[in-house]
Amino acid sequence: MRGRALIVGLLLMAGCSSGSDQSATLILDNPTWDRVNVEAIITRSSDCDERSNGYVETQHFTMGKGQTHRVVAPHAETICWRHDRDPNNPVPGDWSEWSRATLFPGQTTETEL
Repeated sequence: MRGRALIVGLLLMAGCSSGSDQSATLILDNPTWDRVNVEAIITRSSDCDERSNGYVETQHFTMGKGQTHRVVAPHAETICWRHDRDPNNPVPGDWSEWSRATLFPGQTTETEL
């Protein structure tokens, strides 16, 4: 009987804590360039260029060498990111190809640019 009560108690506690954080976080690392411009898109679409169906937010930021930047998807949406095509000689609007991370609620993932 005592074991059964313990199991029920643990299940109730697990039920209260699971699913409470629906966000997911991508940590981008810049190990290479002295300075690089980055564009990150949070979206539910499979197309990183889509800005109507499933689009959530765009973030622009600059990273120095050795820096990290956290991008949080509020409901574990996909995060797409790209950077200057040539970070040593940046040209506004001249981006690399998209990279993409499909995330799950509560997940934190780290990757290099």
